[in-house]
Amino acid sequence: MIEDIRNCQNLKIYLEQLEEIKSRLAYISAYKNEGKDRFVIESHALQIRKLVELVSFSLMAIHKSKYQSFRINVGKDYKNDWNGRDIITNILKLNPDMFFKPSEKKFSIQCDGTKLIQLKPETQCYTLKRLVKLYDRCGGILHIENPWKKSTKIEQFHAELPSIIVKLNNTLQDHVILVNHWDQNQSTVIVFTLNEQNISPTYALAEASGNFAFTT
Repeated sequence: MIEDIRNCQNLKIYLEQLEEIKSRLAYISAYKNEGKDRFVIESHALQIRKLVELVSFSLMAIHKSKYQSFRINVGKDYKNDWNGRDIITNILKLNPDMFFKPSEKKFSIQCDGTKLIQLKPETQCYTLKRLVKLYDRCGGILHIENPWKKSTKIEQFHAELPSIIVKLNNTLQDHVILVNHWDQNQSTVIVFTLNEQNISPTYALAEASGNFAFTT
């Protein structure tokens, strides 16, 4: 798995997904719907589902060999996978030592020259598990309601869309993938950034001996 995560071709695919994420984020970030047009609301729910699917394919890219083997073992072809919820859930099971963390854009330089990455508070962002829940919620918006069961889910989703969009931007604009490779006594950190409108997404890869731990 360490080879997959540090593989430049896999990381290139990750960046390709980020390019698409960037475009769709820009689209939903312009959300204005004072008339509460349900077609506009549903369109944005669809775009958010696609965003989560793009995140899932990004993560699949840096676990390609392991994920492919996992799907073969259950008689499936990973190239046919599309469900963002299922892909993320599978990857979290395959690699519980991978951490997806939104980060601040700028890092601070310590006295010894070390670059310190500042992680964003989880309350301002989505974890992978919360993205899975958001994916399912958007799926519910896209289905026609049973005529014998009335709800206000469309109206509630519209009311929450501005904060959902802010959290998605906080989560995806700058984020890091941290991985402990316990067997090799090594760790990997990859910093991704979407960059400004006219600059393509980029990443920075760091490798280190030993393993990291989160402090509270």
